[in-house]
This record gives sequence, structure tokens and C-alpha cells, in this order.
Amino acid sequence: MYPPNGGGRHFRQEGENGAVTAMEALALVDARDAYTAGHSRRVLQLSLAIGEELRLDGEELGTLARAALYHDIGKAVIPDEILLKPSGLTTTEWALMRRHSEEGARMIATAGIDAEIVAAVRHHHEHFDGTGYPDGLEGDEIPLVARIVHVADALDSMLTTRVYRPGRPAREALGELRAETGSQFCPRCVAGLERLVACGALTALGLPSRALFAAVPATRG
Repeated sequence: MYPPNGGGRHFRQEGENGAVTAMEALALVDARDAYTAGHSRRVLQLSLAIGEELRLDGEELGTLARAALYHDIGKAVIPDEILLKPSGLTTTEWALMRRHSEEGARMIATAGIDAEIVAAVRHHHEHFDGTGYPDGLEGDEIPLVARIVHVADALDSMLTTRVYRPGRPAREALGELRAETGSQFCPRCVAGLERLVACGALTALGLPSRALFAAVPATRG
């Protein structure tokens, strides 16, 4: 598995100037919101664990690592009053926040980053049933890398305390993923995550123990 900061190393393959530009943009987001820095690296680790469980090859894991690290880079253009708001967003604010996936894809494409990584960043909020954003892709239309990042992103977001809400218990977070499998989340990716939970592999990533996750009853159907 790549180390937590391995994404920066891999970006060097796309060209020095593009790598520096992308890393500087990510550093800008990290400086504004401490949560984002830790979140991106946790999503990287969790995404790679799922990717390995799904038997992705080395090249695919490299793409996954970079896409996971940079999935929220578009938040660099979101105003502080929205990004750091200590309460729920209004409809208008949420519409602006949703632009971060498109903006992130645009930013890294401009920096010369590989097209597969750009696509994964753009589509990591698409839903398996086609109700996500920005393009309403569904099922296998969504790149597998984006589907993996989506699951990892959602799990870490639910587990982590934010300024506007506390983190959710592990069993509740996994229950939410299960309940939304096939609608919001890719069944193949959630199944991979569940296998990691079952063997206790997530504990090595600093995530809750198998016992906390295992308290969730399996969903029907």
C-alpha cells in the first residue's frame, strides 16, 4: 500500500510544473480547513485498501491514490463563509459547494494531470442510481476509481466530527453505507469495504475496530 503522503510523489509523473501547481492548491485548502488535510489523507488510505481488496493493478492503484488525495482540491475556490460555516448550508450555498468536484477537475486538468485522475475527481459525487452530480452518471458509467473514492469519502466524513456536527458511531456509518448501496453507493465497492471490516483490516488504518462495525445488522435485499 502507498504511504499516506504518497500522492505527492506520484504527481511528479505528470510533470514538475503540474505537480507543484496541484500540490500548492491542495496546501491552500489544507491551510483554510484543518479537517480537509486529514480527511484527504484518510480517504487516500481507505481508498487504497478498498482498491487492493478489489484487485486493482499497480497502475490503477496509482491513479486511485492521486484521485483520492486530490478529490477535494476544488474546495480551494469555495468561499470561507461557506466552507467553514458552523451550521447547515442554505440551498444556494449548497449549490456552490457542489461545484467543488467540477472546479477540482478543472484545476488539475489545467495543471496537466492525467485524464483518468481528472475524471475521478469530477465524478466522485456521482450516485450509482444516477441521482448524483455533476453529470448524473449511473452504474458503470461512473469510473471505478471515482466509485471507490465516493465510498471512502462518505465513510470518513460520517466518522469524523465537523464544526457543525459530531461524528457518527462506526456501526451507524456502515449501516448508512449498506442502506444506500445500489442507490448512492456502488455495491462492489461497499462489498469490498465490508470484507475489510470483517477481517479487521481497517484497524491498521486507525479506523474503529471490527467489533464496533460488526454491530450493524445486514440490510435486506
